[in-house]
Amino acid sequence: MKQTRNTQQKRLVKELMENNRTHPTADELYELARLRDPHISRGTVYRDLKALDAAGVLRRLSMPTGPDHYDSRMDDHYHFLCRGCNRVADTELPYNEELNAVSPGLPGYQVEWHRLILVGLCPKCAKKQQEEEK
Repeated sequence: MKQTRNTQQKRLVKELMENNRTHPTADELYELARLRDPHISRGTVYRDLKALDAAGVLRRLSMPTGPDHYDSRMDDHYHFLCRGCNRVADTELPYNEELNAVSPGLPGYQVEWHRLILVGLCPKCAKKQQEEEK
């Protein structure tokens, strides 16, 4: 396993993600990081996010539309993606461990884990859409 350095920039990215419940994209996190370190590069933030994901410190959330988001909450839980503003929120749905034991109906295939992303409109975007339809 490749040893990774714990650089000042990586510590900054990790600190910005700690207890962050906004599920930022890499670009959003880059903009936050630049407020604290104007010399940090976009590439550094992307590399550090990839390394922190690989180390199990945070989780990359691949979205069905738009860019990936990042989550500092490491327990198993589900997400809601607003198709209007592209924001991600944790849901209150209980995680269903039993889905890891289901048969996918494909011979020889076994489920190891699952993720669920609900897609729709947040209250702000739903209101905006209703106003535009009037």
